[in-house]
Amino acid sequence: MMYAPALDTDELRTAADLVRLAATSATERATYAPVSATALAQSGFRGPACDASSARLAECEASLSASAARLTAAAGVLDTAARMQQELDEAAAFAAKHFHSRGVLWLNAMSMMLDLQLSRSLLGANKKEQVYDPLFAHPDEALESLHARHAQTVPASTLEVVEAAGGVVLEAGPYATTVIVGDAVDPARVITMVAGATTGKPSQLAGELEKAKYLSEQTGAAVVVWQGYAPPPLLTDALSPHRAHAGADDLAMFQAALEERYPEAQKTVIAHSYGTLLATKAAKDHGLLADDLWLLGSAGVSGGHSSELMLAGPESTIHVVDSPTDPILLLRSGPSAALGASPSYVGWGGEPVHGVRGGHCDYFTDPSFVSALQQRADRPAGM
Repeated sequence: MMYAPALDTDELRTAADLVRLAATSATERATYAPVSATALAQSGFRGPACDASSARLAECEASLSASAARLTAAAGVLDTAARMQQELDEAAAFAAKHFHSRGVLWLNAMSMMLDLQLSRSLLGANKKEQVYDPLFAHPDEALESLHARHAQTVPASTLEVVEAAGGVVLEAGPYATTVIVGDAVDPARVITMVAGATTGKPSQLAGELEKAKYLSEQTGAAVVVWQGYAPPPLLTDALSPHRAHAGADDLAMFQAALEERYPEAQKTVIAHSYGTLLATKAAKDHGLLADDLWLLGSAGVSGGHSSELMLAGPESTIHVVDSPTDPILLLRSGPSAALGASPSYVGWGGEPVHGVRGGHCDYFTDPSFVSALQQRADRPAGM
């Protein structure tokens, strides 16, 4: 259990002071323009060039005054963020003292949400748009309302696929659409699927929903197809960890949203291929509210040992699922792998699932994996 906030209170206060100083400087510079215009008029200089110079000075004054106002507003936003982050820090200290591991990880997500809202406010000062709308920002919004709102923004073809699967749209952003199938009202278990480089693309949503429906039928769980990150555009790009690292905080925040919406449900995360790096990065850097984490066909994970991953509690489990005929195993050697550590290395600390067969894309229907997933549901969440 570790508190890992996205923001630092002292840094926010320092930033507010520096931005306020810049606002003061801009205000002072703005006062020079009318003084210069008066001096110009008193010099006896006349004609079109003089008129153009006076107009230009007026423009400079207006521009600097506007900049000063924006900077002053930004400093106020940073001050507010610093106060809110301090409150989160104090709450986290209390939760850690009383061993509330889920509460600490939820506060990590609150800090990430504060970071997102802060960026929205600061970007708004420059007329920029922020298109990411996380589930975490809408804890009390009904599922029907969420779906109806997102249905207005997703492509018609995507909406058709979602509704054909009986799904509900939870998030819709610049990359793809996140959908839940099964009992989304009062589930005993919620499974989040984190796809890899090829299956995480918007064009693959229909196939991923088929997998989700199958797992829901086999386990009785509500299953989420999480497409909250931009996977590598080409298979060769999957040799870089950049995309996984960029999406790790979004997955951590999404799991915290599920924890808030379904506090009594067991939280399961199933990560496949490139998605295993993303899920373990989220767990290592931010904490991942999952009672059980499944790593399928991994090309490497974050963390030199499973103990470095922060999950929902000390009894949370990590399962390593590999088929001996999966060619991705060629990317591992001893404790190392192409994208990090090898989760199948005996010293890494994961629980291996035996008897799995098939290729790299066959895990979700493999009887041994599905059986292990069903058996893990027999353990109460948090046990």
